[in-house]
Amino acid sequence: MNIGIINPELIHPRGAEKQACKLCYFLDKMGHEVTFYTFEKAENYVFDPLLSNVEIISLNKSWISGIHWSVNDLRWIYLTKKLSQKIGDHDIINAHNHPAQWISKFTDIPTVWMCNEPYMYFEERNWYSPKLIHDQIDRFFSSNVKLILSLDERMDKIIQNTYNIKTQIMGSGVDLEQDINHVDNDFFDSIFVGPIHPQKRPLDIVKAFALVKDKIPNARLHFVGDFISMKLKKEMEETALKNNIEIIFHGIISNSKLYNLYNISDIAIFVPELQPWGIFPLETILGGIPTIVSDQCGIAEIVNNHIPVVKLGDIEQLAIKIVEVKENYKEYVLKTLKLSKFISKNYSWENYSKKMIFAFNSIEDG
Repeated sequence: MNIGIINPELIHPRGAEKQACKLCYFLDKMGHEVTFYTFEKAENYVFDPLLSNVEIISLNKSWISGIHWSVNDLRWIYLTKKLSQKIGDHDIINAHNHPAQWISKFTDIPTVWMCNEPYMYFEERNWYSPKLIHDQIDRFFSSNVKLILSLDERMDKIIQNTYNIKTQIMGSGVDLEQDINHVDNDFFDSIFVGPIHPQKRPLDIVKAFALVKDKIPNARLHFVGDFISMKLKKEMEETALKNNIEIIFHGIISNSKLYNLYNISDIAIFVPELQPWGIFPLETILGGIPTIVSDQCGIAEIVNNHIPVVKLGDIEQLAIKIVEVKENYKEYVLKTLKLSKFISKNYSWENYSKKMIFAFNSIEDG
């Protein structure tokens, strides 16, 4: 197939961008012709090695020009129309990340949207807010999409309630860039990877360890990711200091440094709210690191009781599970390794790419 893939930017090393770039890599390996379209691309982008055989067409225009949604809406309509004029003769267009799906209003090529979550999904809804206008704009420019692919069952229902378009649960992919080999030390190391943002609830992790500081006096908490909320970071630091817990903020780091942290990690914790899928906990599961997720993390639907799933915001339950993992560590490692085999077999990036081709063909056949 000849496939055009669209993502608004290639700047940040986030999971959604990794998803689109991994897809390009494996589609190319499978013999498909792929072109990547974007508004803006950074030089020496972290995922460039995945795109080495893919033609990249960028407008080299900043995709966000203001903090208010109305300014961005107008800019995105302009940029999407401009990008549509560069679209080649493709069999299918695969849009990733809002507002890439708006391209469907400016081309006759069938568009399949990989919708990780609708835009403003994490914003509190207020029906007296001007955001209602954005919703109307978004629905109008998304209305020609032929198929929306979702990550998990909960997200699929949300998408169905947002758009009157056929949906299909696709999941996503995961793999490891290198082996994870556990290194023993004098600490019980916990790792979290993601932005320091209230939606990710990293403070819950610090509070949970505070409840069990007497049972796990050697705890060391690692947080990897950019600082979206400095207020939240300060509260995490103050809670850790008050309870004599070592906390380390690593910021955005290279893959090699991340895997060095994976190597010393005894436990991974990811307990966000309203979380589609979750590449980070899947990576730690693949690496055999006992992992705890919240019941609002999308991958909770596929873990089959092999790892602890805690109720969102239940810090006491999280604390109990942390101690349970530590005290029954070998048992949890074995459970995690069993789950890792299932994840590796069913949710590799190669498998994800094959499922995407199947979805593209279903549009052409239809």
